[in-house]
Amino acid sequence: LNWETGIPESLPVIEADENRLIQAVSNLINNAIKYTPPGGSVIIRAGYDLEWVWIEVQDTGPGILPEEQAKIFQPFYRGRKNPRFSEGMGLGLSIAQTMIQAHNGRITVDSTPGQGATITISLPSHDR
Repeated sequence: LNWETGIPESLPVIEADENRLIQAVSNLINNAIKYTPPGGSVIIRAGYDLEWVWIEVQDTGPGILPEEQAKIFQPFYRGRKNPRFSEGMGLGLSIAQTMIQAHNGRITVDSTPGQGATITISLPSHDR
């Protein structure tokens, strides 16, 4: 896989449980790896605006059908597209969502079938 990053040198302060945030981001990265075909890319970016600090994980996998996008955060849901690796129980995104919501944040998906997916975690900036 090809790896790309776009992370500014400085980001605003956020209040978060470091271990839970690491686990949530790791779940997103694991999914990107799982669904990106050999030679594809996984891109990790971070940024901020006046209210939110965000982390996004983008892949060049098969994408997520519109009717499945709301379901991917349900426990045990596994999409119809076959991953490169079949391990997992369909809990990663559900766990990530629960952790991010516990931090007053949100997690969203943006995907077009055949063009990969971008999952974004947004957390309130401590500076707001």
